[in-house]
Amino acid sequence: MRLGKFILCLFILTTLTSCKPDSDSEEAKASLFKSVNPKPVYISGKNKAPLEKIKSKVRGIHEIHDVSVIQNGKQILVAYKVKHFDRFRMESIEKKLVTILNDEFPKYEFLVSSDMKIFLEAIELTVHVQKENYPKKKAEKWFGNIVRLEKEQT
Repeated sequence: MRLGKFILCLFILTTLTSCKPDSDSEEAKASLFKSVNPKPVYISGKNKAPLEKIKSKVRGIHEIHDVSVIQNGKQILVAYKVKHFDRFRMESIEKKLVTILNDEFPKYEFLVSSDMKIFLEAIELTVHVQKENYPKKKAEKWFGNIVRLEKEQT
């Protein structure tokens, strides 16, 4: 009888502790349900790209709901969310977006992703870099992890 109660308590405790959300910030949690419109973030590099202009170009595509833009050197991460009913055309939307960005900003290397995990990680990085005195090295490492995660998925 005691063993049964112990196993039940252990099961409940394990279940409750494993249900912790991945996101730490309120912005990342809110981005699951609505548009959070994060400010573009510049981490490092010699040439600072016109991130606001890049973001407005991406937001100008009517199928795109929300976008996060982060620059680290020549690499620019563009993580975006597509409106619900336009999800069936993800490949054509991404192709259109990549063409627009490469034509207008040829000096930069774009990493474009519609994956929700990448978007959430980008929001988290944006929040940390903007709100805290987040170390540049940590931000660069986090950016590198996001890039690796995206390349693993493709």
